[in-house]
Amino acid sequence: MKKQKICVIGDGLAGLMTALVLSKSDIQIDLIFKNKKVKKIKDSRTTAISESNYLFLSRFFKNSDLKIFNSCKNIDLYNEKSGQYQHFMNFNEQGKNLLHMVENKKLKNIILKNIKKTKNIKIIYGTVKKLDVEKTCILIKNKKLYYDLIALCLGRQSDIVLQLIGKRYIEDNSEEISFTGLVKHDKNIIKAKQYFLKEGPLAILPINKNIFSFVWTLNRNYRKIKSQNIKKLVSQKLKSIIGSKTKISLEQPKGFPVSFKFNTKFVKKNSLVLGDSSYNVHPIAGQGFNLILRDIKKLSEFIIENQSLGLQIKDSMILDKFTRSRKPENFLYGLGINFTSRFFKHNKSTSLLKEMIFKDINKFKFLKKLSLKISDQGIFP
Repeated sequence: MKKQKICVIGDGLAGLMTALVLSKSDIQIDLIFKNKKVKKIKDSRTTAISESNYLFLSRFFKNSDLKIFNSCKNIDLYNEKSGQYQHFMNFNEQGKNLLHMVENKKLKNIILKNIKKTKNIKIIYGTVKKLDVEKTCILIKNKKLYYDLIALCLGRQSDIVLQLIGKRYIEDNSEEISFTGLVKHDKNIIKAKQYFLKEGPLAILPINKNIFSFVWTLNRNYRKIKSQNIKKLVSQKLKSIIGSKTKISLEQPKGFPVSFKFNTKFVKKNSLVLGDSSYNVHPIAGQGFNLILRDIKKLSEFIIENQSLGLQIKDSMILDKFTRSRKPENFLYGLGINFTSRFFKHNKSTSLLKEMIFKDINKFKFLKKLSLKISDQGIFP
């Protein structure tokens, strides 16, 4: 049987991880990079990975690679009220790891290092000019390359994705903006923390005991704030949270738009869309990359199942099964996160209800366990 070939287009986290995972099957992977300069990876973001997804990732890394992750056993939730921070919930599982924090640039470098050592992955540099869905073919460098399956991991603003699936999506654009960056400090912080502030939700993700990453989503009033002013605003807010006498060193925060967007169609014949091209979710729950990892894992399982039966990938039922498996969960997850974001926004209409909920919610152990299980394994594990 002729060796089957899969094309993965995109050099972000989704594209790199898709190529690495699928390469573990007896399949030739072509990974398309837009630019040849791949060593200088600039990404100020930090990703929080659930325990089950961390165990999945660890299958593809050496033990030495896993040192880039910082494991966290506790998550504290706070609500701002009258300038005070009310601690209303704590998540822990008797000393078990809940989250594993990693800087995106370090994770990309590790994945890329492993990709370069994998014989059946070929990196091709260039821009895909055209995608022929009917022939499962791409045009790059004036050459046509044919595949059994094409995975597009191209981010939010891709013309090729638009060409493939069109403008079929559900969207809720709140016009919010998230800022993120690393903070050095002289205080021992080892717990992940989520603050629901009047300006918007702020997460603290410890990289180690003296460095954490923050993600602060601000309402539309802050979209045009100048960079030096946002740095000052973040610094002031962090000091009010962790202590005014705490010494902090804050890099210039990077901003990115926030919205809920779900493509109702992400598969066409032998091509599919993965990652941000498929859906965007609010960063409040830190579930974006966790959803993508579950997508990649499920796709890999279906491909391996097909191979075990001696079936071809092309024109098979793999992508139909993938759609039925992942579309409902991703949609429900996105809606749930979007609802959570809206509920925790500061407004008079929900303040009394939230106050009543916060009073006793930490006592409901079943609810906490269910929330942890869904965050870790998804809605339909």
